[in-house]
Amino acid sequence: MEISFLKIKHTPIDIDYSKDSAKIVGRVDRVDRDSVKLSSRFNANVTLTCNRCGKEYKQEFSYPLELILSEGRYNNNKEIDVIEFFNGSVDFDYIINSEISSIKEDYNFCIDCKDSEDILEIEF
Repeated sequence: MEISFLKIKHTPIDIDYSKDSAKIVGRVDRVDRDSVKLSSRFNANVTLTCNRCGKEYKQEFSYPLELILSEGRYNNNKEIDVIEFFNGSVDFDYIINSEISSIKEDYNFCIDCKDSEDILEIEF
């Protein structure tokens, strides 16, 4: 789903978008001429690979997601969580894929390995 930056005025737009096993529910508000703020809740059921044993498992995620979405290059260095779009619209598929990629790139441990104190590797 895409929403044109031009359609996001000073009246917030409610968002309720699902893709596969992920969902974003919230709103987008105009911040300034070139950017909007996404205030939402991100929910997803993600298949992960345990970094310890290599087993695949599913885990549910639910957390608040606040992002600045910029139309073009974002020049305000104060914000950390910014996504820049260069085609004139906000792409919610991209936002969901980005969140899932971030989750998968983190260290993930299955329930069997989460509290394990076994030594896997000794460095000399």
